[in-house]
Amino acid sequence: MKTGGQVDLKRTQELFWELITAPEGVRAAIDSLSRRGLVDEPSLNSLFTGDQGLPAVERLDIYANMYFYRLLDCLAEDFPKTLAAVGPARFHNLVTDYLLRHPSEHPSLRYLGQRLPQFIATHPLLEAFPHLADLARLEWARADVFDAPDVQPLSRDVLARLPQDRAGDARFTLIPAFALLRFDHEVVSFWRKLDERAGGHAGTAAASGAAIHGGGSGNAAREAPDPGASPSGEVPEPPSLPAPARRSAAARVWRRDFIVYHCSLDEEEARCLDLVLAGESIGRICQQLAAGRSLVKATARAGRMMQGWLEDGILAEVALNETTR
Repeated sequence: MKTGGQVDLKRTQELFWELITAPEGVRAAIDSLSRRGLVDEPSLNSLFTGDQGLPAVERLDIYANMYFYRLLDCLAEDFPKTLAAVGPARFHNLVTDYLLRHPSEHPSLRYLGQRLPQFIATHPLLEAFPHLADLARLEWARADVFDAPDVQPLSRDVLARLPQDRAGDARFTLIPAFALLRFDHEVVSFWRKLDERAGGHAGTAAASGAAIHGGGSGNAAREAPDPGASPSGEVPEPPSLPAPARRSAAARVWRRDFIVYHCSLDEEEARCLDLVLAGESIGRICQQLAAGRSLVKATARAGRMMQGWLEDGILAEVALNETTR
């Protein structure tokens, strides 16, 4: 790369970025810039070094391919089950469509996939995989809670110190590394089936995605193999699993230490956690559980549920509402 000072360096950097991220490919982007009088072949060759064996345009193509596949790898790491559900070729094409609509705009690739679940909800792939948006939402929630702040979970000793006559007025606070999700499909059980198909190794599906990272020229985002193809050296599309049932479902996602967990919830527990998130008191939660139950059964249900929250470490604090004093 040749520069003639700070101004030329800035121009080179901007042009380099524009070319390697161009959705239509490097050559088409150069042609478009040439038609607008913004660049020509001689000036391009003066900015980017090339030779007879590998001209500047082909060198730029290599960078463009590397850039796309770095983004593809990043999304495969954040959405391994989505990749496993649809297979490498379909995932490749999904990522292509997604990046055309939502190119990387943040200095950190951590946020690259934040719009993917919503994008899938309107993507044609949803016709064949109606559960895919729910599955992607679960995966993104797991990625989100992994980076959430750490807090010390609530201990039984602290909870036991609440005055018995005022325990109903107390309110729980959940840890930051927590998410409550609702789905239209039973994707938690589907997640387990994907794990079983992969032999229980969560990284297997993501690793298989690397098999499509072949060579070639032009815009790499447009070079996905046909979904039915299985060229030599590539991992074939995985056998499809029966789609999960379309039924309202809920789950909670949380992190403890450095491990992210999730589990399905019945609607009653999901409503109780909604109350916790809304800042409602323990007494209000118990009222929710008392509907249609005897006092003994409601108390037992509340005890089991809160014990599970304590054991899983999703409670951060418990405090009395000072206004009730």
